[in-house]
Amino acid sequence: MTLYGPSGEALAPSRARASAYQGASRTHTDLAAWTPRRYSAQGALSADRDLLVARAQDLARNDGWASAGLSRLVDNIIGAGWRLNAALNARRLGLSEDEAAELSAQIEAAFEEWANDPDNGCDAERRSNLGGLMALAYRHRAGDGEALGVISYARGRGPWGTFLQVVDPDRLGTPPGGLETAMLKDGVELGPHGEPVAYWIRREHPSDAYPAYNAEFTRVPRFHAGRRLVVHAFEAQRAGQVRGVSALAAIVKKLRMMGRYDEAELQAAVLNSTLAAFVTAPMDHAAVAEALAGGETTRFQEQYLDLKSQYWADAPLPQQGVKLNFLYPGEEVEMKAAEHPSGAFEAFTRAGLRNIASAVGLTYEQLSADWGEVNYSSARAALLEVWRGFTARAGAFAHQFVLPVYVRWLEEAVARGRVVLPASGPSFAEAKSAWTRSRWLMPGRGWVDPMKEAEAARERIALGISTLEREAGEQGSDWEEVLAQRGRELARARDIETEHGLPPNTLLPPARAQGGAPGQSGPQPKDE
Repeated sequence: MTLYGPSGEALAPSRARASAYQGASRTHTDLAAWTPRRYSAQGALSADRDLLVARAQDLARNDGWASAGLSRLVDNIIGAGWRLNAALNARRLGLSEDEAAELSAQIEAAFEEWANDPDNGCDAERRSNLGGLMALAYRHRAGDGEALGVISYARGRGPWGTFLQVVDPDRLGTPPGGLETAMLKDGVELGPHGEPVAYWIRREHPSDAYPAYNAEFTRVPRFHAGRRLVVHAFEAQRAGQVRGVSALAAIVKKLRMMGRYDEAELQAAVLNSTLAAFVTAPMDHAAVAEALAGGETTRFQEQYLDLKSQYWADAPLPQQGVKLNFLYPGEEVEMKAAEHPSGAFEAFTRAGLRNIASAVGLTYEQLSADWGEVNYSSARAALLEVWRGFTARAGAFAHQFVLPVYVRWLEEAVARGRVVLPASGPSFAEAKSAWTRSRWLMPGRGWVDPMKEAEAARERIALGISTLEREAGEQGSDWEEVLAQRGRELARARDIETEHGLPPNTLLPPARAQGGAPGQSGPQPKDE
């Protein structure tokens, strides 16, 4: 076989055999037959995406581990929904810290009203609040590799006119008869710099029984009059990628094989637990064959067989879980004990689940709910590791999907006077980024050892390397709400102590003050 260099020239045999990198060896026994093609990011995906997504969806429906993995991702990253922490850029807007804090509180209250409207006005289908929409979108993001939504506005829907429709990514595609070009890839229409400018969305899902609708596509521009209409969230793995890849893509084969192995072991276990019993007749097999050789049975044989059949019909042998089989005279059954379930089944399953958990960004314990071999150190290290992945994914999803929705809502709130911006500052259009700067409180990280971690948080704040805002945010709480609620509790506790004549600090838990000992509250008096 003649090998050619980058410019097309034939390589000399000596050059063909030698490789500066072992990984590029053309003669090594483990690598010689491994000659994969190079694909562009979207080229590798477009041809196989439909089948890949269909297999991932089938696993999510029917494979317990795949379903559990996706559910854990949604639970840990989205939970019941995120809370808005409006973090206005006070310096850019010319606001004092107090003015910015007051306006942020006003925005958060209005947003809470829209996001948790009891009539679900934020949802185009009026089924979920914003938290439910985010969970649905992120489930698509993890399972299908991307989340797609259309932001709309309509008066008469209720207190607010802005609403979001989560769209199944399967509906995004190139219209029939359309050609895939450099400017239209997999239903995404691109601009001169590769930026998405429009999306071609099928009216119904391609598998639905509406042939006329399945062929009907709508071109939805990404922006209209400077306002975002389409949100499309996915994690690009290479430059030039315009559609997302499922988190299950790299482990589809392994999940499928593990599912088959699990079923085989279960079937073997059921077989081993089944007891089979056989009833044989005492008549000699040779004698029966000789008697039947002439093609006729004797009267004795007929009577015998009739009586035996009637006997078993009148007096069966019912045994729970036991099957009784009647054999011809002289036949015997030879039983061989099965060697399943395999003794290595549990260890093999653990190894496979670790691979799956790593691929989707979870720990083995989170995926399997097996915490039997975990200690504090290993659990803490695992939690910190996966938390970095959760926060990275949450940050990307917030910027790609949630922030544009928030911008559209805030624009409506300002236009309708629900949120009043200071006249001295720049307009919403002039400083959109400053007005909409925000942080999102995702589900709390939780604690492995609450006492140790609470002490560590207190020390970080005392040393000035952390803040109450950060520590509360990691637990999914708003620090201002925590302080306000704590103040109300302390005031109420003092009132109750006074009303009922209780000793001071009876209802107040002990708190550590600087210089105090554990369990003591307030500064400690000096010894006289």
